[in-house]
Amino acid sequence: MPVEVVQFCWKYNLDRLQELFKEEGVEAKLRLEESGKPYVTDNSNYIVDLYFKTPIRDALAAGAEISALEGVVEHGLFLNMATSVIIAGKSGVEVKAK
Repeated sequence: MPVEVVQFCWKYNLDRLQELFKEEGVEAKLRLEESGKPYVTDNSNYIVDLYFKTPIRDALAAGAEISALEGVVEHGLFLNMATSVIIAGKSGVEVKAK
């Protein structure tokens, strides 16, 4: 899951995110370009990617905790933004609603 952070404190946030989700076995990595330099967003920020070994137990609480960290701009948990989703797969299309 991507987390956009300001450049100034990216390492601080990477460490905090790793600690925040240690029970989920998260691995936090700074997103890099092929050149090995940090990827820079259109707002001149960095991206810390979180790789979870187990599911997030409480997405709403996790989103609030991530947003509360100093230097976090945005995260990839899109919560309470839609009432329906359309899922296409090998067995067809499925619509799920809240």
